[in-house]
Amino acid sequence: MAAGISVPQFANEDEARQFLESVRWPNGPVCPHCGSTGAWQIKTKPRTLKSGKTSPARQGLYKCAQYQCGEQFSVTVGTAFERSKIPLTKWLMAAHLLCSSNKHVSAHQLHRTLGVTYKTACFIAHRIREAMKGGLPMPSGFPSAPSAERRQRRSGQDAGIRRAQNGNPPGRRGACRA
Repeated sequence: MAAGISVPQFANEDEARQFLESVRWPNGPVCPHCGSTGAWQIKTKPRTLKSGKTSPARQGLYKCAQYQCGEQFSVTVGTAFERSKIPLTKWLMAAHLLCSSNKHVSAHQLHRTLGVTYKTACFIAHRIREAMKGGLPMPSGFPSAPSAERRQRRSGQDAGIRRAQNGNPPGRRGACRA
């Protein structure tokens, strides 16, 4: 659990997945491939790996009921959280921090708060910010565009203009541009 965040939806993976399902699909699962509302939940069993360890059953897996489609999907398909090995709890905590903050949240602050590497924090911040700009879909319930205050701060590249006026060249200040 990350320091300073005690929201029940972030407690474990199942609660995070159920929260995201309730936000994204209030009337039941919808296939992201064909848009059908009919879907079956797939029950999986724990698997034994070659190393002898047991992998847990995959929760939240659905199969489209449309005969022509029949694709498998989960709540993260078609969102910024898709195809990521980062736990959903970390994604939701990061989205909560980035969306509820009045000011910019740096990747370094995410790194410290979430307890992930700096590279992972940059990746998470970049994906969520792209989704907020409209480049990647975010589930409904999360902001899809920057607030008026953020748009105002970005207008005219104020930071670059100020640095140029102070005699500092505009440009990159750090390794992560997220």
